[in-house]
Amino acid sequence: MKLVDALSNWLSIKKVHEERPNDLAAEDTFEFFSEILKEDHQVKIQSVSIQGPFYIVLFEVNGVERTERFFVDAVDALYEGIQNEPRFNEEC
Repeated sequence: MKLVDALSNWLSIKKVHEERPNDLAAEDTFEFFSEILKEDHQVKIQSVSIQGPFYIVLFEVNGVERTERFFVDAVDALYEGIQNEPRFNEEC
């Protein structure tokens, strides 16, 4: 998996996990993508912020700081899709 894809997936599930802290599937998936970033790409996340229409992810790879930006709408789409699906909104 490419680094930018792993970051995008991690960020999307991070949103879900933060908004649904009792959702064990979200927690497991968040941990899975966190592990991919750490083990496969040697990424250390420094910060995530929102600036205008973008999430800005500041991270380090092998001691070098980098940033990637992702459209808020694209990242939040997973969470919104889950929220709009009644079967996923039963008590966890």
